[in-house]
Amino acid sequence: MRQLSGRVSKLSLTLIAAITLSIVTPLHADSIILNGVIGQSTLDGTGPAQNNPDLNLIADSNPYTIDLDFNGSILSPGTYNLSGLKLVFAAAGAMEDEFNSATFTVAQTGTFDTISLLACLTSGSACDQGNELDLNFAVPSGSLNAANVATQPVPGLLALDLLEDDGVTDIHGSIAGYSYSPPSPPATVPEPSTLVLLASGGAALALRQLKQSV
Repeated sequence: MRQLSGRVSKLSLTLIAAITLSIVTPLHADSIILNGVIGQSTLDGTGPAQNNPDLNLIADSNPYTIDLDFNGSILSPGTYNLSGLKLVFAAAGAMEDEFNSATFTVAQTGTFDTISLLACLTSGSACDQGNELDLNFAVPSGSLNAANVATQPVPGLLALDLLEDDGVTDIHGSIAGYSYSPPSPPATVPEPSTLVLLASGGAALALRQLKQSV
């Protein structure tokens, strides 16, 4: 009887775990995707890149994308912390994602929202010693949560400036496009009656398997 009870308990736990997994709603963070082209690479005399040698494969006019992930939403001017940051140079097969902090700032300037980002790399002597990613651009006010938005440059500031190796490596680029993506709609959670049916069906299946094994 103890062996049978143990089998029932194991089957019950398995059933409960299966039902629980079936109703868990995954969490999705808001994200922003930026795209542009490189205007200055290590081939223009900076570098060579040492902490991330793949950056030496980047050429002028190569496209790039930046993925920014947030725990919450970007709804208004303010300062936000990122949960993820990835800079990808697909044509060169290179990437930079070794960041340990990143701050995203939105400031309203007339009819535009001016956006800046400071992200610190894990390599080098310090972030403010030339081991960082800086972004500066603007989008029309009211476009923070829109997709396929054409960006505007900020006078006097580089749109993209990636500094590595304590400033020896200096890569510049333009920013052409901005796309905001809200979280995916949450999955539908079954009604209590549905859960009861699932539990009943699972229990019947467990009993049938138990009888076959006796």
